[in-house]
Amino acid sequence: MRGDHQQFVKAETQVLAVSVDHLWAHKAYAKSLGDLPFPLLADWDKSVARRYGVLLEERGVAQRSLFLIDYRGYVRWRNPHYDWRSQDQYAQLTEAMLTLPMIPRPKPDRAPKEKASP
Repeated sequence: MRGDHQQFVKAETQVLAVSVDHLWAHKAYAKSLGDLPFPLLADWDKSVARRYGVLLEERGVAQRSLFLIDYRGYVRWRNPHYDWRSQDQYAQLTEAMLTLPMIPRPKPDRAPKEKASP
């Protein structure tokens, strides 16, 4: 996703990575990868992974998963068993991303503007 990050930016999609590892592990991981163009968030209490149904309780780890959440907070697409090596799964993600509803923009005011009196 790092290499295609601009595609997500153009589609007005915010990418966030969440891991159950501790913040210090994230810093070391991010440093080993070079700078990431998106935030890497720590879910050290595992509440986010648990809430999204991807926490493997017995092992204390989360499954590698992807979710697309629209601007209203609705999960629009999910892959709870994401394989980062699968081009097909990545293509499914990008196709689903393009179908997300966009944030409504205010319509420009087209009324003629009044001139100020001197």
